[in-house]
Amino acid sequence: MTEGPAIYGIMNRFFTCMIAALAAGLGCGCMDGRTPEPRAEAPMLTKEHAQARSARISEVTYALEFELDGEAPEYAGQVTITFKLGDVQEDLTIDFFGGAVSSVQINDRMLATSHAEQGAGDADAPDRLIAPYNGFYLSLPAQALHTGINVVEIEFTHPYSSDSSGMYRFRDPVDDHDYLYTDFEPYDQNRLFPSFDQPDLKARYSTRVSVPANWQVISVVAESSIVEQGDRKLWTFPPSAPISTYIYALHAGEYQRWESSAGDIPLRLFARASLAEYVYPDDWFIPTMQGFDFFQRYFDIPYPFGKYDQVIVPHFNAGAMENVGAVTFSERYLRRGTVTRADRRALASVILHEMAHMWFGNLVTMDWWNGLWLNESFATFMATLAMMEATEYTEARQVAYRRTIGAYRADERDTTHPIEMPIADTDTAFANFDAITYSKGSATLFQLNHLVGPEAFRRGVSEYLLSHAYDNTTIDDFLGSISKAAGQDLGEWADDWLNEPGTNGVEVEFNCEDGVVAMLEVIQTAPQSWPTLRTHRTQLGFYDFTNGNVATRLLPVTYSGVRSEVAAALGGHCPDFIYANHGDWDFVRVAFDAEVLATLREHLNDFDDPLIRSMLWQGAYEMVLYQRLTPTEFIDFALANVGDESVDEVVRLALGAMQDGWSYLQQLAEYNSSRAKVAALIEGYLWQAFHDSDPGSDRQLLMFDNYVNAVTSKPGLERLAGLFGEAVLPEGFVFDQDRRWKVMQRLNSFEHPDVDALLGTERQRDPSDQGRRHALSVVAARPDPEQQRRLMQQLLDPESGLSVADARALAGGLFPVHQYALQLEIVDEVFNKLQVVSDNIDPAYFRPITRGLLGMICDGRYLEQLEQAIGRAESLHPSLRKHLLDVRFNVKRCLAIGAASTAST
Repeated sequence: MTEGPAIYGIMNRFFTCMIAALAAGLGCGCMDGRTPEPRAEAPMLTKEHAQARSARISEVTYALEFELDGEAPEYAGQVTITFKLGDVQEDLTIDFFGGAVSSVQINDRMLATSHAEQGAGDADAPDRLIAPYNGFYLSLPAQALHTGINVVEIEFTHPYSSDSSGMYRFRDPVDDHDYLYTDFEPYDQNRLFPSFDQPDLKARYSTRVSVPANWQVISVVAESSIVEQGDRKLWTFPPSAPISTYIYALHAGEYQRWESSAGDIPLRLFARASLAEYVYPDDWFIPTMQGFDFFQRYFDIPYPFGKYDQVIVPHFNAGAMENVGAVTFSERYLRRGTVTRADRRALASVILHEMAHMWFGNLVTMDWWNGLWLNESFATFMATLAMMEATEYTEARQVAYRRTIGAYRADERDTTHPIEMPIADTDTAFANFDAITYSKGSATLFQLNHLVGPEAFRRGVSEYLLSHAYDNTTIDDFLGSISKAAGQDLGEWADDWLNEPGTNGVEVEFNCEDGVVAMLEVIQTAPQSWPTLRTHRTQLGFYDFTNGNVATRLLPVTYSGVRSEVAAALGGHCPDFIYANHGDWDFVRVAFDAEVLATLREHLNDFDDPLIRSMLWQGAYEMVLYQRLTPTEFIDFALANVGDESVDEVVRLALGAMQDGWSYLQQLAEYNSSRAKVAALIEGYLWQAFHDSDPGSDRQLLMFDNYVNAVTSKPGLERLAGLFGEAVLPEGFVFDQDRRWKVMQRLNSFEHPDVDALLGTERQRDPSDQGRRHALSVVAARPDPEQQRRLMQQLLDPESGLSVADARALAGGLFPVHQYALQLEIVDEVFNKLQVVSDNIDPAYFRPITRGLLGMICDGRYLEQLEQAIGRAESLHPSLRKHLLDVRFNVKRCLAIGAASTAST
């Protein structure tokens, strides 16, 4: 009978599938023998398919060979993938987007990659199998595989990318030198070579690369040999430690190199030769050395990857990327003018962020992209901690607060999301590189650090890294280690903080009798959309104002629920003022009212701590955002107080808030009559402050840059134009090339008549790639409707050939806030083309496109257009849809600020 063996086969597949599904955390789709739905032909990977694949394969290695140069439009390569396979019930896919496959061999058996190739095969091999390649992935037929170890050899070619993902190639117009680098997160390693491109399939990589003889090659391990081959060299890199796909790296080109060491860790720094004069190695190596010393002590684990290279690369999409031992940095961290303390501090922060990833993210890696937040938040948290404790930048917590402000902004929008959330696919992961993932997550880790205590937190992190080295983990693994070290159950804390969006509000109610506190309660609120009340750990600041000084007492407290009595405060001296988040321990909005604002008007600059001054400044500006204060009232408040501020970082925050308020005024019709007066006040203050600043100081540059950004008046524009002539500049100020471009962009945005002549001169002064892109921004800034429509069409055209770097430059010039009326004329066309953009343009272009073409236009008609576009946006890429929703939020807020301002007059 045939029934028996047939039934046995069905049951065997059932149990095999069930075991794989349970191991992968899948649902019950296997109950009838089904596997996941067929994989879509698209440049993304779903979690369902990733889990099904990782349940089947393990022990992956890649042996790679590449031939690279600066001439051909594509490169050639070969990969030998060895892996252990648990079953042969189904075909197996290998990710490879946008390349061409010339041969596939599985376990010494040659396969065709199409039916046409199969038909053209040898007559002696009529049963030749097909491993079809559809431009997104190869499908390895189950018949060619077997349980146990399999070896797949693939020869391929792939174009160099134009969007800075995969492998990007750049030719420097200054000296014709070539520079290549890779960038993969979250799902772009498969744009370099065919791979199982998901974080939980860690692999060992060995690499051989043939390049021109004068090139450097950098990968995740140090090279074991360099062999001359005529006018080329063959670089060989031995097997790496097990690492995830997105943190492998391969960089090559005529990079200039600097060397140092951190103890026994070799350090190298690479940059373009034409930018070498702007590289100050100490600014890179000193924080790197300090970071290694701090992290190895904090984690109690030696650096696990041998050497450490840092590569400064052109046209990079992000700020930096934590490739194992071969970190890439954007050239935006190189200044072609004066390098300020703020510049060096920002560089140190990003260096330490990427270094923290070597342990948290690279040694121990999330199993899927829902863990992205922990990866990035932890690196942000650790960078701030290392800055405060191991470098000269002890004010780093104050700088981190500016990122926390961005998290507050993101968490109030329609697009907010839980910190820890399901991620269905890599497209959704791409959309979640945001302020919730980075900054709210980091603020939450600071909250957890204070809740359990810094030493318990440190021990928990160290145990987590030791227990899971070279493995993949989930949030439960991390919280389990912290819980064990702290002796606390963190389940409820995690549910409230990680799984629910929204920011709580807090205020303090107190009264006093006979000069002492008789009652003090912390009152917690939650937004209607996200009503979770959490347990918080914070510091209450008690302040007394006497003769221009502020006496401060601090009281750490834990509060939860709607009202929490603070018994420890009872009987204490009655303060003049209480702030509920001194030191920024908590992630919470502190409510301000008119009484608080009156106190700040009189005493803001009396507070000794610059961090609390920053927080008070921000609280005052949020009164504008929540329509309790008009933009003009805040600008008056700012101009009355910012001049007495002694710390540049606080000034930067205050001026940023003032510039935001000014941007509202430039669009709101309610302020037409007073706009010129406000402009004169802002410009007059900034121009005078620029001249009054200490010669050559960071404050002098800060005031100048803010002046350029604020100018709208004819006298102000003439001042700017005069800088290119015989204007007398303040002592110590250097009008460097990048600032010359920024001033020219501002002038052209108002169609100043001198710009055409200036543009030709500056192009000759600065023929670099940076100069070329600055010129694009200058040209795009002109309020010329015909030109703006042409540039818009270029940005939206899938066949335009623009690089992402050029798209960013064009978008950066288009439609400054005062050109909102011109922007309103083209937005309908933009909305109508978004689906074409979503379907045909790489997601790396989405941000420059949307930022350049769709901004905050404070107009009811625009809001209607947005609503219609959002109604049609269900099939858009998640990043595009998210931007539409964010713009709608901004427009609604602007209209509400305008309405409230009208009502107050």
